[in-house]
Amino acid sequence: MINMLSKKNILLNVQMIRQNRLNRLGVILVTLSALGMITFFVLKALQSNINFYLTPTQAIEKGYENLNTFKLGGMVKVNSVQKEGLNTKFYVTDYDNETLVTFRGVLPNLFKENSGVVALGYFDTNEEIFVAKEILAKHDENYSPVELNNND
Repeated sequence: MINMLSKKNILLNVQMIRQNRLNRLGVILVTLSALGMITFFVLKALQSNINFYLTPTQAIEKGYENLNTFKLGGMVKVNSVQKEGLNTKFYVTDYDNETLVTFRGVLPNLFKENSGVVALGYFDTNEEIFVAKEILAKHDENYSPVELNNND
């Protein structure tokens, strides 16, 4: 009789151990699934907020008509800036292709010919011109303090 009880206890213990393993495995699988879904949604949200700019060549390759609002980046072509009051027209080039840009507003202080620029806007396919809503001037990454620039 005692032998039967001990066999029953052993069987119950084995079943409990198997059940605990299954419970642990279930918790681990649910946790990994949840972490995977969270990672997926975070990366998806970040992807939609990251806005890189396209050069004129890249924008032409993608097809302007397929793009809504995007950033166009490159260099301001020398002798292309035309100002009429608050309206400014200029060409953005990547030295392979160029795109005519129009902007209405105050330009940044660092905006000048032969310097980097990023324009946020859309391409008007009827007028064949990029209409910029915002202009960002890129600056030289080389910094030198004002004291070194003064030749007094």
